Amino acid sequence: MIRFLIANGCSYTRGAELDDPGREAWPAVLAGQLGIPFVNLACDGGSNRRIVRTTVGNLHRLCAENGVSPAETLVFCMWTGLTRGECRGRRPDPGNRPDLPYETDWHRLGRWRIAEGDTVSQAYFSRLWDQRGAAVDFFTDWILLDSFLRDSGALARYAFAWDVLPRKLGRQAVDVAGGLAQATVYGGDPTDAEQSFYNAIQRNFSVGKLYHPLAAAHVYFAQELAAWTRTGLGVGSPPSTNYFSKG
Repeated sequence: MIRFLIANGCSYTRGAELDDPGREAWPAVLAGQLGIPFVNLACDGGSNRRIVRTTVGNLHRLCAENGVSPAETLVFCMWTGLTRGECRGRRPDPGNRPDLPYETDWHRLGRWRIAEGDTVSQAYFSRLWDQRGAAVDFFTDWILLDSFLRDSGALARYAFAWDVLPRKLGRQAVDVAGGLAQATVYGGDPTDAEQSFYNAIQRNFSVGKLYHPLAAAHVYFAQELAAWTRTGLGVGSPPSTNYFSKG
């Protein structure tokens, strides 16, 4: 029986440009729909590697603090752009999450930081970045995270923030992605990021000045996720057990 939600992602999950992210972001709305408490680990500008690191690093601690087991926990990760990364930093990253253990030790990498004069991001993209390699790394990390969550007993679900994948995936990335269960991914295909938060709301909902979904869009997509999660223990396969508790 699921009694607790842990969500992770980037600004689309944290709720950038919302008046009250703690109440309006989709993890809060989803938890309300399911009748369970939640913790949101997301960080603005965070990478997929950060999602993996902080989910693994905080799962058991958060479960213990909330009096539940991993087997009673729904972990929902919303993947972000591949053109992001992280590395151990020499100085604290002021935009990271200081409320999480060890978090300020990590430096966010992204093309958006180059415009801010971040020399570490400049070096990363000029010397290390490779799109095909990033796709292989992403799917490898995803499989490893999913294996960890399954071994811990947690119920894992995944979605995409926007169309984050390259139009053409290399053969190696496709081969690696073949190890993922389609039933755990919103849209049913881990290699098709068009089934994303942004694409689901862009025609009918306004976005903020920085193109983040606003409150009404978060409510809509959270309702979509709640309906899918309740009936989507396999995509198209009705659950044989009530996995959610309102207690």
